[in-house]
Amino acid sequence: MNNTDFYNFLEARKKAVTGDIEALSAEGRTDDANILKAKFNVYDIARSVFDTTAKQSPAAVSTAFPALFSRITGPWNTSLEAAKAHGDDRKVLIEEAKLSAVAEITARFAKFFE
Repeated sequence: MNNTDFYNFLEARKKAVTGDIEALSAEGRTDDANILKAKFNVYDIARSVFDTTAKQSPAAVSTAFPALFSRITGPWNTSLEAAKAHGDDRKVLIEEAKLSAVAEITARFAKFFE
């Protein structure tokens, strides 16, 4: 896998989400825009995790990245379930936005290693 391809994917997704955030803000939908900011941050987290795993073990990045990324993002599922159980709709939306980014990143990363 070419690291640049993965970085380009992450940057493209950040740019798309930024556009959505700006559009929502322009419409006065600040709560919705703030929820997407959480999603935006996941792309930065993925880049940091990728950089860390690539520096530590370039040959093992195909297994090291998914393991570390999952360890960091896995608790978000628990947080989502807790928010649902407590009727915290705002927290549910934030966790769902973050987890949608995780799913995108995980799927794209897997494609690089097909």
